[in-house]
Amino acid sequence: MQDLIGYDEIIEKAMRSVIFESLKKIEKTGLPGKHYFVITFMTKFPKVSISKTLIEKYPEEMTIALQFQYRNLLVEEDHFKVSLSFGGKFEKISIPYKAITSFSDPSMNFAMKFSVSQSDFDNVDNIDFTGSNRANSNFDKKNSASAIDLSAKVISLDAFRKNKDTNSTN
Repeated sequence: MQDLIGYDEIIEKAMRSVIFESLKKIEKTGLPGKHYFVITFMTKFPKVSISKTLIEKYPEEMTIALQFQYRNLLVEEDHFKVSLSFGGKFEKISIPYKAITSFSDPSMNFAMKFSVSQSDFDNVDNIDFTGSNRANSNFDKKNSASAIDLSAKVISLDAFRKNKDTNSTN
C-alpha cells in the first residue's frame, strides 16, 4: 500500500525537532548536570559551513561533541551555529538539521539515527557517505571507553520506512 500521508517525512521532522528543542534549551544557559551531545553530520551537505582544514580532514562525515569546549551556540529554525575548539583553536561551524545523521546524549542513554534520502542531496554530487561515525577518531577517548551502550534506545527512521525496491502489497 502506498503511503499517501507521508508518515516517514512527518516522523523525520518530529525527530529533527528533538535536536532543535534540545539545543534551544541549552542555548543561553549551557548544558545542565552531566548532559552532553554527540552529533554526527555530513560535511559536504548543502549549507554546512566548516573550515577548509576541517573539510579536508573530514571529507564525508564528522562527529562533534557539545560538552566543555564550545561557545556562541546560536539555534535557528533550520540550522545551528557554534564555535568549537579543535586543537586549542576555536572554529565557527554551521550545521543544518537535515545534515545530521545521528544525535545522542550519552549521559541519558538517548540516541537517534537518521537515514538520508536522495532528495536530501539536491546540490551534492558523487559523495559516498557510507562510513558512519568514522570521522572524529580522536574524540575524547576517555569518554568513549566508558560510553553507555546506546543500542537499546536508538530511534531509527528506517523502522518506519518501507523498502522502496520491494513489490509487496503490505
